[in-house]
Amino acid sequence: MERSIIIISLLLLFMAPAEAQDDFGIWSEVNVEKKINSRWDIGASAELRMRDDASEVDRWSVGVDVGYKVAKWLKASAGYSFLNDNIYKVSTKQKVADYYGQRHRFNVSLTGSQDFGRLSISLRERWQYTFRPEKSVWRYYAAGHTFAGQNADFNDDGDPEKHTFDSKAKNVWRNRLQLKYKLTKQWRPYVNAETYVAKSWEKTRYSLGTEFRLNKQHSFDVKYMFQDIRNNDDDEADSHIIGIGYTYKF
Repeated sequence: MERSIIIISLLLLFMAPAEAQDDFGIWSEVNVEKKINSRWDIGASAELRMRDDASEVDRWSVGVDVGYKVAKWLKASAGYSFLNDNIYKVSTKQKVADYYGQRHRFNVSLTGSQDFGRLSISLRERWQYTFRPEKSVWRYYAAGHTFAGQNADFNDDGDPEKHTFDSKAKNVWRNRLQLKYKLTKQWRPYVNAETYVAKSWEKTRYSLGTEFRLNKQHSFDVKYMFQDIRNNDDDEADSHIIGIGYTYKF
C-alpha cells in the first residue's frame, strides 16, 4: 500500500508541465471548527496569500461555513468568503491600475468519501459563485509611477481621472479528487487534483501534502501545490505554492 501511495504522488507531480515556472507563492491559513452534534458542524477561516516569489500580498480573506453529514459517506456544506485582492492591471495603452478590490464568494459542496483500510478516497463537487462590486480607481502611466495619481490622466480641473471597473459575477464548477493515507495516528499524507471549470476549463491544481494531528484539538497541514492555468480572466499565472495551515477544533 505504501508503494502505491508513492507512485500516485509522483504521477501527480509529473502531470504538471516542467516548463511552467512563472511564479512562487506562500499561502497560509487558520481554521476554527466546532462540532455541534453528530451531523452538524460550523467553521471559520482566515487566509493570506503571497505572490511574486512570495514578496507581495496577493490577497487576504475571511470566511464562514456550515456542514451537514447526510450519510456516513456523504457530507453537504455551504459557505461564504470575503476576499480582498491586491490587483495590478495594465491596459493596452500602458496605463496601470494598482488597487485592492473586494469580492464576495458563496459556495455549495457535496463530498463523498470511502475508506479502504488506511486509505481514504474522496470526491468533492463544488459550485462557486463570486461577485465583484463596481470599483473606481486612478489609472496612471506605467513608466515612473510610485503612487496612485502620479503621471495620471488629468481632467479639466487638474484632478486625476478615475477608471471604473464594472461589477462582475462568475460561476465556477470545482471538482477535487483526493487520496489520503493514515500512515500513523498523527500523520496523514495526501495527494489531490482539482479542476476549475467556468465557460471553459480554466485551471487545475495538483497538491501533495500531509496533515499532522497533534491531538484532537490541534492539527497542522503542509503541502506543495502546482497551479496549471489553462484559460481564465483573473490574471493568474502558473505557480508553485507552499501551503501552511493550522486548525483548531472544539
